[in-house]
Amino acid sequence: MKNTASAVVEQPAATKIAQLVESHRILIVDDEMGILDAYKDILNPKTNVTSIKSSRSKNAPPMNLATTPILNDLFELTMVPSGEEALAQVKKANKEGRPFAMGFFDVLLGDGIDGIETVKKIHETDPHMYAVLVTAYQDRHVDSINQIFGENFQDRWDYLNKPFTQGEIRQKARSMVSMWNLRKKEEMLRSYLEELKRHLSENEKMLMVAAVARNVGHEFGNILLQIMGRADLSKDGTQVEMKKALETILIATEHASKVLDRFKSLAKPTESSQNFSTFPIIEPLDETLSLMEHELRRRQIKIIKSISEPSLVFANKSSLVQVFMNLTINALHAMDDKGQIEFAGKVVNKNFELRVRDSGKGIPPENLDFIFSPFFTTKGDKGTGLGLAICKEIIEISHGGKLIAQNHLKGGAEFIISIPTSKEDQG
Repeated sequence: MKNTASAVVEQPAATKIAQLVESHRILIVDDEMGILDAYKDILNPKTNVTSIKSSRSKNAPPMNLATTPILNDLFELTMVPSGEEALAQVKKANKEGRPFAMGFFDVLLGDGIDGIETVKKIHETDPHMYAVLVTAYQDRHVDSINQIFGENFQDRWDYLNKPFTQGEIRQKARSMVSMWNLRKKEEMLRSYLEELKRHLSENEKMLMVAAVARNVGHEFGNILLQIMGRADLSKDGTQVEMKKALETILIATEHASKVLDRFKSLAKPTESSQNFSTFPIIEPLDETLSLMEHELRRRQIKIIKSISEPSLVFANKSSLVQVFMNLTINALHAMDDKGQIEFAGKVVNKNFELRVRDSGKGIPPENLDFIFSPFFTTKGDKGTGLGLAICKEIIEISHGGKLIAQNHLKGGAEFIISIPTSKEDQG
């Protein structure tokens, strides 16, 4: 049988998810050779042609099912007579990267550990494996077995009495193998989506950094001009003039250092992603506007701030800069030159509510339900469709707040941010 659990290299993620986790391996544990042979005949029959008699008539001739063959599920069987050998096979399979999807375990297994103990020990090694306990005796009640396994394993085992039928064995094998593969694929898909989400988030941050790089460069250019100009004017001056020039240069250098620190924190916000503290919301807002100062001035955008006191919030400052930056850039895209952005904030109940409104044309009504969806953008190649989705995640998931979008009655788009004012009120 082809090994579908082996690693696949350099293939698309969807293909990897489909191929890496497929397993049709079944472990059968019974100390009677005749029973093992019965499992083999049921799960891997030599022929697909089976003759059965109709249940409607005693005298009806056998029906040949050659035209409607019994499905051969191609299970890969490993059969052992004891619990000890079963444990060894499970450990070997996991080490090889070819785990069993499920197993049939006889409850009574001679002198060694019984089937229940075998399943319990296997679960410690491989908690994902499904199990069917098979017995000819009512020696253990289902509830007592469930108590032995515990609630964390209750959805991964089943019970079957001997004598079993062909249909019971095949259906339990099909069901549990399918469930094992489905769960594995779901786990891999969830992991893949988390990784994709992380990469997309990092890409969005890099795009935002690129958007402010020009502004930072402009600020540094102005600072350098101040430093060079002052140094040039004072090089032949008096000692007092040179001292004054040096003080000016030091002030300009400190300003450059702050600009650089702001840019570095924006470029690597994950380094301080867990640094929540209480601070005035005006601080990250002013930091954002400072980073965007050159672009705002170039386009003659008027900024109006109306923040009532106290303006304290419990948040991560770097993350709020990221949110405000995205909303400001969005506003710039929505407006012509000489537009206006208004930031109005006040305490509402135990949250601080900040409204960010631009003087653009507003959000088309048909887009209001989608603007926070990842990859939704109206900017064409100029947008990624991730900025507002990331803002939503930062505000609502990381900060336990709320972010909504609407059109203002007097025109323009309005984003309403609501975040807790203290750690105790964080959702």
